[in-house]
Amino acid sequence: MRCFIQYNETEIKLNSMKRLSSDDYIQKLEKQNTDLKLIIKEQQQEIDKIVNGRINDLEEVIKARDKFYLIIAHELRNPFNGILGLVELLINDFRSYTMEEIESFLKMLYRTSKITYELLISLSEWLNVKNDKMPFKPSRINISPILTEAINSAQLNAQKKKITIHNFINKDIVAYIDKHMIASVFRNLINNAIKFTDNNGTIEVTALAKNDFIEIVVKDNGIGLHEDALRKLFKQEALHSTYGTEQEPGTGFGLLLCKEFIEIEGGKIWVESNLGQGSEFKFTLPCHK
Repeated sequence: MRCFIQYNETEIKLNSMKRLSSDDYIQKLEKQNTDLKLIIKEQQQEIDKIVNGRINDLEEVIKARDKFYLIIAHELRNPFNGILGLVELLINDFRSYTMEEIESFLKMLYRTSKITYELLISLSEWLNVKNDKMPFKPSRINISPILTEAINSAQLNAQKKKITIHNFINKDIVAYIDKHMIASVFRNLINNAIKFTDNNGTIEVTALAKNDFIEIVVKDNGIGLHEDALRKLFKQEALHSTYGTEQEPGTGFGLLLCKEFIEIEGGKIWVESNLGQGSEFKFTLPCHK
């Protein structure tokens, strides 16, 4: 009898252990299932984030493409119409014009062709940035010589309006930049200043080292900007035709390109201006890697 009782107790204990073991196993399965669901959820969220990012990138590319087509259709059509019209006049009535009139026509053709070419260059550079086809190769470079080259390339336009450009950047100031991008920034900002500065005006470019970055200022004593124009600067969706003090056409595309390049460099750009009191375009560049 005692043996039977001991056997029965042993069997009960074994059955209890089996039930505990089974319960533990079920709990482990449930935990693993919960953990797996959490992992799947996190992975799905990460996939959704990547997909949404790609969708946003694609939407930006489509916007850029549409804007590019709009600029091509509108901004390039006008100067080409002017070029074709002048050429047609010369072809049809060449002998009826004086040499002074012909010279005037040729100057207009040159001016319009130059503006159109500059716009095409800006469009090309901007598209390369948008499509990640423009290499970014920064190094520690002296800024002053880059500015000097940009000023030299703009001297013809400046001389026509008797505008003086001063390079006040210290020759010892060095930044960690891509030379070609910053050269484009200087060209666009200086040409923009010339466009919106009256005859006999002045443009000054200065730089100040501040801790780990350099602040550069392109200052003019031109016509300045009103508040609405300030809000629209550097915005792709707000690009529109504008005209300088001598009716030089523009789209704001060069300034948009400046913003793109400076942000790639790790800096920022902004403008301070009052209508009738000139403008100061300011941007920062890193000193080190």
